[in-house]
Amino acid sequence: MELDIASTIPLNNGTAMPRIGLGVYQVPPGAQTEIAVSWALADGYRHIDTARLYGNEAGVGTAIRESDLPREQVWVTTKLWPTDFFHVRAAFEQSLARLGLEYVDLYLIHVPVPGLIRTMWRSMESIASSGQARAVGVSNFTAGQLRTLLRSSTVPPSVNQVRASVFGYNKRTYELCQAENVAFEAYSPLHRGKGLDHPIVAEVADRHHKSPAQVLLRWALQKNMIVIPKSLHEERIAENADLYDFALNDADMGRLDALSS
Repeated sequence: MELDIASTIPLNNGTAMPRIGLGVYQVPPGAQTEIAVSWALADGYRHIDTARLYGNEAGVGTAIRESDLPREQVWVTTKLWPTDFFHVRAAFEQSLARLGLEYVDLYLIHVPVPGLIRTMWRSMESIASSGQARAVGVSNFTAGQLRTLLRSSTVPPSVNQVRASVFGYNKRTYELCQAENVAFEAYSPLHRGKGLDHPIVAEVADRHHKSPAQVLLRWALQKNMIVIPKSLHEERIAENADLYDFALNDADMGRLDALSS
């Protein structure tokens, strides 16, 4: 798979989403968020993932505006939190205001709430039809929840963002996403730093003259996943984007795949 930092994945609504982004979960709001996002944009990232829950939408928006990059060149994702499920439109407008943006590229239901999914999704479809979100999707949905939504929706979810790494992911959900043309987005693709010293990961990294983190991210990209690694360190943000001068061969992928079996 030939990839570079500008590579995108086509979504089922005709848009194209960058395959790598910066996640800002637990990044402190204000200056630290602005600095981390600014470093990422300078390193070529064109995808930033935030959420109402994270409390740092304002910092993300400030960094994007101050970057002088055209708005259409930066993919911005934010998310709807459960306490806002009964007033989805108002929550979305508040996220836009905090971001200081006229639209977002992707709006996600952050967590499924059984019994309310269809009602919430109708509000998400309305937001999509307004043009204020270029795409809508879900997060943390199981295969069963996603299948039910696909059957009942007029506008299908474009993305399912879930926890996934070399060390574990829900294969039924992954396979359903691949079959139904729903982009599979991995949060915590570095397994929160756990397992970076695993001997198989370390051996593959050493052979490719790359870091273990770079191997984990490259594995995910080659599995057709979108990845949003998080870091507050300038050198690691740059390192996490340096994934395109090597490729894992079939043997590498097989050994790494076995870690999640």
